[in-house]
Amino acid sequence: MEYPQKWQLFKMSSSMPGSEITGEDMEYQEYYLFKKNNTFIKTRIEDGIEISFEGSFSIVNQNNEQGFLLEFNEENRLIGNCSNKPEEYLYLDKDNEILLNNWWACDGPGLFYEQVAID
Repeated sequence: MEYPQKWQLFKMSSSMPGSEITGEDMEYQEYYLFKKNNTFIKTRIEDGIEISFEGSFSIVNQNNEQGFLLEFNEENRLIGNCSNKPEEYLYLDKDNEILLNNWWACDGPGLFYEQVAID
């Protein structure tokens, strides 16, 4: 994989049918920036306020999916997961075009990210 990579949130959904929200209609904007040295920054912009948290990542293969295991440097409110650990698991769809958070496995929102050019 080539780094750095930026993955931008473009769609959110809940477990209810027809609940997809995209673009500016989402309650916040968010992206991950993955760097060459296996570190990342997760940034969220909500109500005009930008907050970021950092950590390290490793590439893992799980259930025939390529994914990223993210370990945050500290507990924070941006972490979306099914455990109390300061980590997230993101995986690529079968076409390797959309990055998904596995938070929806425990009734969290479905979060869909697409790779975008770095500003």
